[in-house]
Amino acid sequence: MMTDPSSEPDAAGDACLCMFARMVESVGVKRFADSLGISTRQVNRILAGTQPNPVERLLRSLQACDPDAGDSVLDFIGQEMGGYFIREEPIQQASVNAVRECAEAIAAISDGHISRVDEQEIREAISALIALSRIVREEGCRDFAPPA
Repeated sequence: MMTDPSSEPDAAGDACLCMFARMVESVGVKRFADSLGISTRQVNRILAGTQPNPVERLLRSLQACDPDAGDSVLDFIGQEMGGYFIREEPIQQASVNAVRECAEAIAAISDGHISRVDEQEIREAISALIALSRIVREEGCRDFAPPA
């Protein structure tokens, strides 16, 4: 007999429910529900698994779309929360990306005026440099050794 895959435990779904519960617990069910414009009953139903979990829906939406579109959404959310999104990548790719993004940012601001598009270029360059610095810190510079 085959089992229904939707009835099997899902690690990502469990993690999403845990994240949702942490969000609710951080301010309390009433305040959380009020801020979303929903009832406390709806929040409790989400916590009980009888109503769709918005964190899981967001995760599944990001998994379903093109990575560039998903990265844009994550970057938007990060900016709304005072941060930014950085995709992890291998050190060689990260170094090439950092150089490219910095060159684009320099070109964008070389006219002496900084527009909204220029701000985005600058933010992408900073994110690329931070991603590269994290990789170098975690992995060290062993991958930068010149080929023999």
